[in-house]
Amino acid sequence: MSDDHNAHDALLDRIDDAFDTDLAPIPTHLAAAARDAFAWRSADVQLAELLFDSANDELVGVRGATTERRSFRFGAGDFVIRVHLTSSSLFAMIEPPLSVACRVTTRDASVELRTDEMGEVAIDATEQPVRIEVDLPNGTVVTPWIIG
Repeated sequence: MSDDHNAHDALLDRIDDAFDTDLAPIPTHLAAAARDAFAWRSADVQLAELLFDSANDELVGVRGATTERRSFRFGAGDFVIRVHLTSSSLFAMIEPPLSVACRVTTRDASVELRTDEMGEVAIDATEQPVRIEVDLPNGTVVTPWIIG
């Protein structure tokens, strides 16, 4: 038992010594590669398909030529995720209506939310880019990064 304890202490000493030395900064290209690899932790998440973007598509039946709202519609199997961005809020709807867990993610933060029984969730405006990840019955779906 004593030999195991000594080996354990020796390993801890080596780890401690490794952190006591001054290490060179991580090269930019390695940090970028690490971030890219980290993004693959959710490779099983389905990417929602952009079906509509109000910046590119004509809004039918809407009066006036300009709007302060940017709207998106994403498809994911039998579900649609609608997103409306304004300068003060982000509003998302799941169709058909369904109460599900979702996350609103920016580069620096992620907020865990749940849609109500109408499939809707609203939060104060977030920094951009932003994306929404939704836990649907047939799997997790994420929108592409949205820049309003």
